[in-house]
Amino acid sequence: MKHTPKTLTILLLIASMLTSMLAGCGGGETTGDPADTGEQAPVETETQRIYADDIADDVKFDGQSVKFMWWAENNEFSEELSGEVVNDAKFERDLSVETRLNIDIVNVGESYTWDTKDIYLDKIRTSVMANDGAYDVASGQYATLPGLVGEGIFMDMTSLNYLDFTKPYWVQQLIEETSINGKLYLASGDLTNRTIEQVWCILANDTMRENLGLEDPVDLVHAGTWTKDVMNTMINGVYQDTDGDQTKSAGDTFGLLIGDANCTFPFLNAFEISYTTLNEEGYPELTFYNEKTIEAWEFLMNWCFTIPDAVYGGEGRQYFDVGSAFEEGRALFTVASFGNVKGCVEYMEDSFAILPMPKWDEQQAGYYTWLGESNTLFGIVTSVSDKDATAAALEMMAAESYRLVSPAIYEINMKTRYAADSEMSQMFDLIREGVVFNFGLAYGFAMNQMNTFWKGQISQNGNLSSGWASQEKGYKAAIDKFYENVEALDQ
Repeated sequence: MKHTPKTLTILLLIASMLTSMLAGCGGGETTGDPADTGEQAPVETETQRIYADDIADDVKFDGQSVKFMWWAENNEFSEELSGEVVNDAKFERDLSVETRLNIDIVNVGESYTWDTKDIYLDKIRTSVMANDGAYDVASGQYATLPGLVGEGIFMDMTSLNYLDFTKPYWVQQLIEETSINGKLYLASGDLTNRTIEQVWCILANDTMRENLGLEDPVDLVHAGTWTKDVMNTMINGVYQDTDGDQTKSAGDTFGLLIGDANCTFPFLNAFEISYTTLNEEGYPELTFYNEKTIEAWEFLMNWCFTIPDAVYGGEGRQYFDVGSAFEEGRALFTVASFGNVKGCVEYMEDSFAILPMPKWDEQQAGYYTWLGESNTLFGIVTSVSDKDATAAALEMMAAESYRLVSPAIYEINMKTRYAADSEMSQMFDLIREGVVFNFGLAYGFAMNQMNTFWKGQISQNGNLSSGWASQEKGYKAAIDKFYENVEALDQ
């Protein structure tokens, strides 16, 4: 991003506005009026502004370029102001970081799709091997980017200056689950809008629910009794042959929509089912296959393929194009992400509510959910041009995203613009607080693609027991090999 007189003027204006806001929102305890002691009240300057990061104001890098590789389709950076609140917040974030650190942020958008994932990953790999300086920070999909860790593509970020992963703008539980022997190669947080948009939940058609005379599930959530069995009871009997073709089809009315196999993933976290569990030494042990997992599998297979009241839109016994049924008012519940809320606001005539994923049972401590595999991870490549400048930029970009971009996405778009009332805003907060992670999912792509096992079995209408039996030894060996490769990076 290049500085111009116009953009610098904008930054100074923003700084002035924020300084005034901060001055008016002080919550600290005071010890008296400065006038009482004859002292003059301090004047807050831009350099005294409160930032979430701890990088000192005198840290400067003489115009050093720092190159961020972004997943282009996510629109996670901005090169100019447009008047759209999220776009402009990203522009202001970059400009603030450039000014504070005296660096030049170069945003490099690279196209990524599931079909071209190998090409995308190879761009990172090739750049590092050639030491061509194309990227300093590489980002990519949660489902695939960890596959590069064992190849020595990324630095251990805990060894670098300026990065502080205890800060609120980094996703703490992800860091705990993805650290390897105390080393951290990839992280995520407010730097990507995906940590908000990819949080999964249940959307409920409130108009339909009232017409059916059903209890408000929001009340059940607050009571701690919103469970899979309660949800199952609510959807029972909702099915109607709306299109009159005398068969279950996409044009009918349903109790529950499950769009595809990806939409079954959130139930794993919701029911506290993990591919792996870290032992006392911090080593991931396979804990996926057990009686609870089998029961959850049978429960979800019943929803996907057996009862008429639920419909599954992915591969399996029968395909249904159920994409617009909820927006058209023909479904009581649907499994969705926060990113789907905008479409409901724009296209639905019925009122709707947002709910957490249901608990396994009432004894479960809380409501938990999944941050989808399309979330973005970030790592500093080993061919980085300037370690200090890049680490400082990454930390400050995350902090400024926390201060500027996330409020624009979450508070303005998600909780204000798209939330019907304060109750829905509270649901957003409750659901996001329940996001949990698992080593087996985060690094599964590098371990025989273990992260795809669950949805693969559903897509193929497979047998969970025989499928796991055929893969378990391979997964265990892949975990051991992955750790061996990562540990060898230090030798």
